[in-house]
Amino acid sequence: MQLAQLQGHLQQQGLPPLICVFGDTPLLIDDAMQLIRQQARQQGIDERQRFIQDGQFDWGQLQIDSVNLGLFSSLRLIEVELPEAKPGREGAEALKRYCAELPDDQILVLTGPKLKQEQLKAKWFQLLQAAGPVVQANSPERRQLPQFIQQRAQRYQLSIDSTATQLLADWFEGNLLALDQELQKLALMDAPQPLTPDFITEAAQDQSRFTVFALQEAILQGDLSNALRRLQRLLEEETEIAILNWMLQREVHKLQQLQQRQLTTKDLMSLGIWRNQEGAYRAFAQRLQPEHVARLHQLLVRLEFAFKRDSGEHLATLYCHALVLLCQPQRDPKFLSTCYG
Repeated sequence: MQLAQLQGHLQQQGLPPLICVFGDTPLLIDDAMQLIRQQARQQGIDERQRFIQDGQFDWGQLQIDSVNLGLFSSLRLIEVELPEAKPGREGAEALKRYCAELPDDQILVLTGPKLKQEQLKAKWFQLLQAAGPVVQANSPERRQLPQFIQQRAQRYQLSIDSTATQLLADWFEGNLLALDQELQKLALMDAPQPLTPDFITEAAQDQSRFTVFALQEAILQGDLSNALRRLQRLLEEETEIAILNWMLQREVHKLQQLQQRQLTTKDLMSLGIWRNQEGAYRAFAQRLQPEHVARLHQLLVRLEFAFKRDSGEHLATLYCHALVLLCQPQRDPKFLSTCYG
């Protein structure tokens, strides 16, 4: 079952004794849980327990709680998070026993990350699938993202025009939590609707912090001084390094694709390059030679080592080198050569 189907399913059939929510996006898993909890309240379930499968978790609690609930004639919602979606041998056996005799006065909700192929084939999952609905809470594909943004905007009584929707899709692809936060901020502004790209861009620039997407825009325009200022602000605000690295990796990948083959408009959109950005990105690709992109790949590897393995290199210096390469690679070849020694 897709997440979009969950609300209608609950309204028509109510909560089943067992329901699972697996997905690759915490925001959407939380959306599913909010719907389930709301339905539980409507069914008179006012008590909830939440567990996380860790070293101290006892799978026997599922059976004990079920017995206790029967004694006290109380309804309860039991939530169990499987952080790695691996219940282990003990958990698999406990789930097998639980599925064989589902209690009438207890709702069990299992949550976890998106399942891999081997997990989908596992006996414990097949038993769960047979015993109750499994909700897929996965991030929408790129082509589905504009529609997702429109639906999310409606939740906050926002109307956004199609070009602005595409702009948000480009900014927030792969980061739905940041997208949701941005939509909530826009909803608090007294702005004429539908919102336009100019308004959204101005609103982002008016915020007290420089976003990763503002840095991305400066890189695209080849504005080195502005890019360096925005980088400095991001580092001062302790922006998540993983997001910075992700943005740079994505931009280098776009450059590589643009330089390696002729791309159609459809190809460009699959990379997250919209019609109004085509000219800027083609100029961006012409600004850098293939050897510059190859050097950037080396630099990104060093950034990953500095971030994840504490290689000893200074992250801010590596980022500055990357920005020089991206914005003005011809500026100082001698300086650039020191980036790769």
